[in-house]
Amino acid sequence: MTPPDHERGGGPAVEAAIVAGVLGLVLTFGIATMRLSLAEATSDHAARAAARVASVQRDPAGATAEATDAARAVFQDRGISCATVDVITTADDGASVRATVRCEVDWSDLVLPGAPGTYAVEATAVSVIDRYREAS
Repeated sequence: MTPPDHERGGGPAVEAAIVAGVLGLVLTFGIATMRLSLAEATSDHAARAAARVASVQRDPAGATAEATDAARAVFQDRGISCATVDVITTADDGASVRATVRCEVDWSDLVLPGAPGTYAVEATAVSVIDRYREAS
């Protein structure tokens, strides 16, 4: 004998739990995607800022230090938490400076199964050396 239709044994509760779990997972992946996009855009902005700052420095060692400070300030202003920030500056041809910025974005606060603790974003920008910069 089969049970009547009104005694299905908790079907709606199980369906609601599955739907809630799936919605939570979709929401988490959406937040991770938005944070990744923001981190990539911010690394591009930080590279441009680092290249600009390095292009007005006369000393190559000072250029790298100032460029690193500028890149860190951009990440901090945008609220991006980097485990490490690496900046490499090189004078391409004596007329321009290339700055490469790499940030290890901290993802430890996202609860994504299988996600790494950090994600590396990297960007490069070039700025023309200012020939009329002030003598230091």
